[in-house]
Amino acid sequence: MNKSTLVLAVLLCCSYYFSNGQETLSQHKDDRLFQTGLDLLSHHEYGAAHKAFSDFISIVSVADSRKADAEYYRAFCALNLYHADGEKLLQDYISVHPLYPKAITAYYDLANFFYSEKNYPKASGYFAKVDFPALSAEQQNTGRFHWGYSLFSQKNLKESLDQFNTIKAQGGQYGPAASYYAGFIESSNGDYTNALIDLKRAETNSAYSLIVPVMITNVYYKQKDDNGLLAYSVIALEREGVTSADEISLLAAETYFRKGDYKKANPLYQQYVEEHEKNADRGVLYRAGYAAAASGSDDLALRYLKSSASDTDSIGVYASYSLGLLYLKRQEKPLALTAFELTKKFKKDPKLAEESLFLAAKINYELGKPDIAINEFELILKDYPQSSHSQEIRELLSQAYVNASNYNRAIEYIDALPRKTPAVERAYQKATYLKGTELFNKEDYAQAVQFFEKSLRFPIDADILAETYYWIGETYSVGRKYDLAISPYEHALGGTTKTSLIKDIRYGLGYAHYNLQQYDKSLYNFRDFSVKSNSSDPNYADGILRLGDSYYATKAYPDALSNYKKVILLNSPDADYAHYHSGIILAIQKKYGEAAAEFDAVAKNTASRFAEDAIFQHGQIDFEQSNYSAAVNQYSKVISASNGSRIVPKALARRAAANYNLKNYDQASNDYISVFDKFPTHPVASQELLVLLQESLNLANRSGEFDKYLAEFKNANPDATGIESVEFETAKNLYNSQNYAKAIDSFSKYLINYSNSPRISEAKYYQGESYYRIKENLKSLEVMKEIASDASFTMQNRVIARVAELEFKSGNYENAAKSFKRLSIIAANKKEQSTAWNGLMESYYLLAKYDSSEIYAKLIVEQGNVNVSAQNKASLYLGKSAKARGDYEAAKDEFLTTLNTAHDEYGAEAKYLLGEIFYLTKEYKQSKETLFSLNSEFSAYDEWVGKSYLLLVDNYIATSETFQAKGTLKSLIDNFPQENVRNAAKEKLKAIEQEEIKKKAVEKIDTTGNDK
Repeated sequence: MNKSTLVLAVLLCCSYYFSNGQETLSQHKDDRLFQTGLDLLSHHEYGAAHKAFSDFISIVSVADSRKADAEYYRAFCALNLYHADGEKLLQDYISVHPLYPKAITAYYDLANFFYSEKNYPKASGYFAKVDFPALSAEQQNTGRFHWGYSLFSQKNLKESLDQFNTIKAQGGQYGPAASYYAGFIESSNGDYTNALIDLKRAETNSAYSLIVPVMITNVYYKQKDDNGLLAYSVIALEREGVTSADEISLLAAETYFRKGDYKKANPLYQQYVEEHEKNADRGVLYRAGYAAAASGSDDLALRYLKSSASDTDSIGVYASYSLGLLYLKRQEKPLALTAFELTKKFKKDPKLAEESLFLAAKINYELGKPDIAINEFELILKDYPQSSHSQEIRELLSQAYVNASNYNRAIEYIDALPRKTPAVERAYQKATYLKGTELFNKEDYAQAVQFFEKSLRFPIDADILAETYYWIGETYSVGRKYDLAISPYEHALGGTTKTSLIKDIRYGLGYAHYNLQQYDKSLYNFRDFSVKSNSSDPNYADGILRLGDSYYATKAYPDALSNYKKVILLNSPDADYAHYHSGIILAIQKKYGEAAAEFDAVAKNTASRFAEDAIFQHGQIDFEQSNYSAAVNQYSKVISASNGSRIVPKALARRAAANYNLKNYDQASNDYISVFDKFPTHPVASQELLVLLQESLNLANRSGEFDKYLAEFKNANPDATGIESVEFETAKNLYNSQNYAKAIDSFSKYLINYSNSPRISEAKYYQGESYYRIKENLKSLEVMKEIASDASFTMQNRVIARVAELEFKSGNYENAAKSFKRLSIIAANKKEQSTAWNGLMESYYLLAKYDSSEIYAKLIVEQGNVNVSAQNKASLYLGKSAKARGDYEAAKDEFLTTLNTAHDEYGAEAKYLLGEIFYLTKEYKQSKETLFSLNSEFSAYDEWVGKSYLLLVDNYIATSETFQAKGTLKSLIDNFPQENVRNAAKEKLKAIEQEEIKKKAVEKIDTTGNDK
C-alpha cells in the first residue's frame, strides 16, 4: 500500500469514528457507513471495511436494498481476514440470495481467493460453480486461466486444456500463458499439430519467446519432422538468452544422428556434453562418441565412448563395439581386443556378436596369438556357417598356421585333418620347425628333434628344410651325439645357398668332426667358416681357434701357430688358450725360449684356467733342457699355488723326477710318497711310479719304507678280477642302465662291505648321482658333501658342481655361492667354468649382492662363449641388478641389450621388467606399449605373458581406464591357461568392483548433501 492510499484509509476511518460519535450532526449515517465500507474495501482494508459493513447492517432495515450487498461485502472481508466463518458466510449468502447480482460473482470470488492461496482443489471446485457468461469479459479470462491452471496443477490435463483453449486466442493478459500451457498439454498428449500452433502463438509474446523454443524443438523431434526441427533450431540457437540452449542442441544433434549426418551432429553434441558430461545419459554419450568418431574427432570420441562403454546393458555393449573400432583405427589393437572380447558375448544381437568375434580373432592373429585366433576363427565357422567372412576366415586360418608363433594348436589342428592341402602341408612344415626351435631354446633337445623330424615329412619350403636339418645337427651336437649330427648338417649344406646359414653349418660340422677326432674334416669346415666370416661374427674367434686346433692335431704346426696368433690379436677371451697351445707347439719345435714366453703370458693371468697348466709346461721345458733346478721351481709353484688342481699329482711326480736327477733322493722320495698318500687312485699313482719310488728310496738309504707303500698300492689297486671289483662294476652298470633305485641299493651294500676301499669316493659319487636322477635332492646333497673335500678324486669338479646346484635349489644361496666359487677355480672345461659363473651370478643376485652378481654376469657376456642363451641370461641379470639398486636408466639399457639378441624366456623377462620400470616411473604409455609387444613377441612364454597382462591392468587403473582394466581381467579369467594368473585376475577384478561400489556410495552421499 502506497503512502497516499494509507493516508486516505486513515482519514476514512477517522471520518467514520467521528461521525459515529456525533449522530446528531447527520441524518445520513447509514449512507456514510456503506460508502466508507466500499472505499475501505477498494483499498483492501478488510478489517475496517468488515466493521463498517457490520455496523451498516445493524442499523438499516430489512427493506434496504443495500443490506444484501453489505452482507456480501462483510462475508468477503471475513474470507480475506481468514475468519473461520468467512467461506461459510459467502456460501450462506449465495443460498439466501441466489438471484442477487453479488451471488453471481460470489463463487468467482471464492475461487480466486483459494487460487491466490494455491489451494487449487478448492479453487477449481468453486470455479466449476461460477456462471461465467454472467461475468465480464475480463473476469471470464481471468477466471478461465485460473481455473485451467488450478486443474493443471492437479494434473487434470484434459479439463485444464478446455479452459486454456477457451481463452488462448483472445490475447490480453492471459492469452499467451494459456497458449503456453495448452501447447505443453497437447505435446504431452501427443497432439503435436495443435501443440506447435499454441506454442508458436505463445512465442510471439516476449515473456515466452526465450522459454518456448526448447518445447517447440521437442515437438518437432516427437513429430519426427527432422527438417522442421533443424530449420527451427538454427533460429532458436541464434536467439540471445534462449533458455535450455543445450537441450535444443541435443535435440538437433539427435536429429542429425538419426539422419546419419554425423559431422553436423558432432558439434551440437559437444555443446550439450560440455554442460552435462558428468551426468549425461549414457545413450547420449554413446551417440556423441559415435558421431565424433564418424567425424574424425577421435580423441573426443574416445572420451565419450569410454564413459558409456560397459558389458552391463545394450548401450554399453554398442559403445564398447564402437570403442573397439576406434582403437582398431588408431592401431591400438590390444585395447581394441579388450572391447571386442566383451561385445562378442552379446547374443541379443547375433550380427554384432559375429562381427566382434571376427575382429577379436583377427586382432589375436595380428598380435601373434594364433592359437587363440585359430580357436575363434573355427568358432565362427561353426556358429555362423553362413558368415560373409567365411572365405577370409579360411585364408586367415591358413596364414595363422604358416606364421604361428605359438605352434601347439596349429600342429594339433593339422594333425587332426583327414587330408592336407599343399598350403596346409607348408604350414605344418613351418609350424613343426618353429616348435622345434622353441624347444631347442628351452633346452628340451629330445622333444626338439621329434618336431624337426615331423617338419621333414613335408619338404615343401627349401629354406625351411635346410634350416630344419641344420637345427637337427645342432641338437645332436649339444647332446654330444656328433656322429648323428654330421648327416643332418650335410643335408642342410646341400639344400641352401644362403651364406649366413652355410657359415653356421660349417661351424657346426667343424665341431662335430673335431669332437670325433676327424681333424682333416674339421680343418676343412673351420677353414671354410673362417673365409665366410669376419670379426663381427660372435663365433669368429672360436672358429679360428678350432681351425688352429685342427692344424695342431694334424701336426701342421706353422698353420696352427698362425691361427692362434689371429685369436690373440683379436683380443679374444680365449687368448690364454691360444697362448698356451702356441707354447705347446713351440716346445714341440724345441723353440724353448719362445715357448716359455707363451707360457709366462698365460701364467700372468691368474684367473685363467690354464695358468697352472702353463706353469707346469714351463717346468717341462726346463726339465727337457736338463734345467732341473728351474723345473723344480716351476713344479713347486704349481703345487704351492694349487687349489685342489687336477695337475698336482703330475707336478709332484715331475718334481720328484727333477729332484732325482739332481740327486736329491730324499726330496724325490717324499714327492713320490705324496702322490701315493694323497692321490692313491689317480692314474699317476701307477706301478711304474712305484718302481721309481723303490729306486729313489734305495738311493736315499730308506729302502725299509718301501714295503709299506707297496702294501698301500696293492690295497688301492685291487685285482680287476676280484669280488670287490665285480660288485663295484655291477653297481655301476645299474647306474649306466638308468636303474637308479637298484644302483643306490648296490652302492650302499658296497660301501658297507668295502669301507676302506680306495673307490669309496667314486662309489659315493654314483650313489649321489642316482639320488639326483630320482629327484631325491636332499639325499644326493648329503652324499655329495661327504666327498666334496676329497682332492684325490678325479671327478671332484663334477661333485662340486652338483653340490653347488643342489644348494642353490634348496635356497641355500650362501653355501651355493661358496661351491660355485670353488668350481670356478677347478673347472676342467669352459662349460664348467660357465656353469660356475652363472651360479655365482644368480646366487649373489638372490643374496642382494648386486655388485658381485654383476662381476660374473660381465664375465659370462665377455668371456663365456658357451651358448647364446647363457649370454642372454647374463645380460638380463645385469639389468636385474641395476633395477634392484634403483638405477633404472642403467637397467633399461641392459634390458634393451638383452632384447637385441634374446628371443627366449630371458628376452620375455627382460621385456616385462622394462615395462615394469616404465610403470614404476609413471611412464604409462611406454609401459603399455612394451607389454603389448611382449604379448606379441613372446606369446609362447605363458608365465611372462600372464604377468604382463596383470601389469597392464595396473597401468589401466593408474590412467583411470577402468573399462580396459575390467575387460582385460575378465578375458584372463575366461581364457588364460595358468591358474595362478586367473586367481590373481579374480582378486584384482574384485578390488576394482569394490572400489566402484565405494565411489558410488560417496557420490550418493554428496548428492544428498547438496540437495539440502
